[in-house]
Amino acid sequence: MIVPMKRLSLIALKADEERLLEALQRIGTVEIIDISEDAGGARLEAAQNRMQRLSDSMEAIKPFAPKKSFFTPQKREVALSDIRADVDRAADVTDAVETLLHEKATLVAEREKKLQLRTDLLPWEPLNQPMSSIRNTKRVCYFIGFCAQKDRQKLAEQEFLETEFLEDSANSPAIVACSAADFRVAQNFIKSIEWTDYAFPKSDRTPSEEIRLLNKRVEEIDRAIEDIDKQIVSHGEQLELLENAADATAIEMDRSEATCGLKHTNSAFLLEGWVREDRVEVTEDTIKGVTDAYSFEVRDPNEDEIPPSVVRNNKVVAPFEEVQTLYSRPDPYGIDGTPYMTPFYILLFGLMLSDTGYGILLALGALAYIKIKKPTGMSGGISRVLAWGGLSTAIWGIFVGSFFGISRTPASGAIFDVISAFFDRLGIFPVWLDPMTDSMQMLALCMGLGILHMVSGYLINAIDCFRRGDWKTAIFDELSWVMIILGLVIGFLPTIAGMAGMEANLPETVTKPAVYVALFGVLLIVLFKGRNAPKFFGKITGGLGELYNITGVLSDVLSYARLFALGIATGVIGQVFNTLCGMLMQGKSLPMQILGGIVSIILLILLHTFNLAINTLGAFVHCARLQYVEFYGRFYQAGGRAFRPLAYNTKHIQVTK
Repeated sequence: MIVPMKRLSLIALKADEERLLEALQRIGTVEIIDISEDAGGARLEAAQNRMQRLSDSMEAIKPFAPKKSFFTPQKREVALSDIRADVDRAADVTDAVETLLHEKATLVAEREKKLQLRTDLLPWEPLNQPMSSIRNTKRVCYFIGFCAQKDRQKLAEQEFLETEFLEDSANSPAIVACSAADFRVAQNFIKSIEWTDYAFPKSDRTPSEEIRLLNKRVEEIDRAIEDIDKQIVSHGEQLELLENAADATAIEMDRSEATCGLKHTNSAFLLEGWVREDRVEVTEDTIKGVTDAYSFEVRDPNEDEIPPSVVRNNKVVAPFEEVQTLYSRPDPYGIDGTPYMTPFYILLFGLMLSDTGYGILLALGALAYIKIKKPTGMSGGISRVLAWGGLSTAIWGIFVGSFFGISRTPASGAIFDVISAFFDRLGIFPVWLDPMTDSMQMLALCMGLGILHMVSGYLINAIDCFRRGDWKTAIFDELSWVMIILGLVIGFLPTIAGMAGMEANLPETVTKPAVYVALFGVLLIVLFKGRNAPKFFGKITGGLGELYNITGVLSDVLSYARLFALGIATGVIGQVFNTLCGMLMQGKSLPMQILGGIVSIILLILLHTFNLAINTLGAFVHCARLQYVEFYGRFYQAGGRAFRPLAYNTKHIQVTK
């Protein structure tokens, strides 16, 4: 259900501000509204800078930290006082890591520079003269650069130039000398060919000597970087310390940001915010426990105010709030669809997988993950949804007779046929129907569940309209469609069943009245759907236009065929895997049978794991799609925003009280 929100106004002494904010943050019941004109404060900026430094240090040492096992909980439970005590110790670690990172960055930059210089000098390695000796004098001028292969002959033929090519390549390194008197002529000639100038570094050494020194320096840098990496590795053990400090800083940042959103005078402050109606009393009691000097007022939201959207449900329904959030939060004045969606989601999810073996594995896997990792937030909600989906899948598997792709129909070979025969002797597997042989009945079941799903959406909206006193919308816009859908289904059920090769005998005392109910629903829509139009013609055309939506309803009903398609696909794919592995087990000799059996066991584990994973994903996505489009489209008003109270919003630890 949607929890009503109240607008809170709190006035208290400035001297009590910090203690009050700490108390409110501890209970996490108030979302503070920014009513201050200040952009921020020095305390918030300091906390943000500290958080950035901690994040950089954690990123640097994380690869070297001890690896967490699968059995490590998602969040460690730590007392608030402990993580606050870790902030100062973490500052020393951060300083040390930052110093090491700065030194490493400096060395890496120098290394890149040295390597680039070495690359540039390699073509000049044959030069056996000091590079500083090749410079212009009063009598001689030099051109140093690279000459294209096609212009080498042309350059060598110039009698007023002395040219030395150091190697034969596409762009040959060359040194060209001329007299000072010929400098302008030589310069113009050089410009006329494909030539790239090069400048030697300032050095009294030959290129080969310079390259040897560069190699030596690169080796020294590599050793220094390796030593720094070892020191960074030594800090890997302190990752948890930094995580504790980061979460303590995050808590302080949230509180500092809240402080910046308050209005202040010299002696008092004003806090405006949103509080859940069911937590108003707890909030005031908490404030009263800090100070007696305060003013606490709550009121209903004004028409121009949009409160956050908060829902409250029991332990079974609450995990499915995460599925709803993936679509959109409900409007704060609308309907919380979670309680209505939950039974359908569990039912349809299981039908899409419908394999007892897969269901047991999925349920046990999800429960083990919850027990070991203790997930919170969205991951905690989704894992619980999958646990319920696994239970539903296991039950549906009994109804339709599938256990890791094995059914009563022998089609897999080897030991799988023995298991199929055992199921056949039991006579209770499947309890209901076999999708492989009763395809039309299975499709009819899926369509029937779809119609029930859609009609429930219309009824939910009709009930809500009655609750708000809008009986016209409830009857003319919602119940009229219920009459049409159910009337047509019941009235023509024998005919539809006959077309599908099934029997559905209903007496005329049932089918005829059902058709009349459907016609009455059509009449209500034609006459009253356009009731708000100013003219009679507009009223009628509005009703006829709405009646055209019957094609959309039919399309929505057909969407539930995906239940049948995904459900049968899981079993068929599993059966194909069993057949392939059964063929491997049927070797001509005993050694081949043993080898085939070993390979088959490995393949069965891998292939069935893949089948479970891919079809679980498909069931989750397509089941959610049926809720969002075919179900929520009938009554759900989206667009709510999340409630973000001042609380302990930590990433690495779970704060214990």
